[in-house]
Amino acid sequence: MTSSNPAATRSATGFRALPAWQVVAGSAVLAAIVNLLVLLIGNAADASLVIEMNGEPDTIGATDVIFMSLAAPLIGLTAVLLLARWKPVFLPAGQILAGAVAVLTAIGPLTMDTDGGTAATLIVMHLSVGVLGVAALEMIRRSRL
Repeated sequence: MTSSNPAATRSATGFRALPAWQVVAGSAVLAAIVNLLVLLIGNAADASLVIEMNGEPDTIGATDVIFMSLAAPLIGLTAVLLLARWKPVFLPAGQILAGAVAVLTAIGPLTMDTDGGTAATLIVMHLSVGVLGVAALEMIRRSRL
């Protein structure tokens, strides 16, 4: 028996794609939450969480982590989505770029004059934002198929 109802021919998983803006906002909020947890773990592991900026020590705090964890995905993913509206090839290219930027920026803490715990904490934060950005773009890409 066949059905003329288009909804009946869809997969039985019941998956309903989220709008792109919800995926972007959700991934940014999730990145902030994950990075706050990483910051707490770094604090618990006695990492100094102090980096040298312009010759002066700067302590990494929760507000810094929240701001950067929200700003990077919101700006990056929005830019990719706007470009993908023009040329859809920018969506998979954005995934590659998000992963590459995360890895390249994770190298930065290794070159800083700080303790190993702080470097490890910052590296995990950079990589988590990258992984969530790639995953968000994948969700959007799959919803467009």
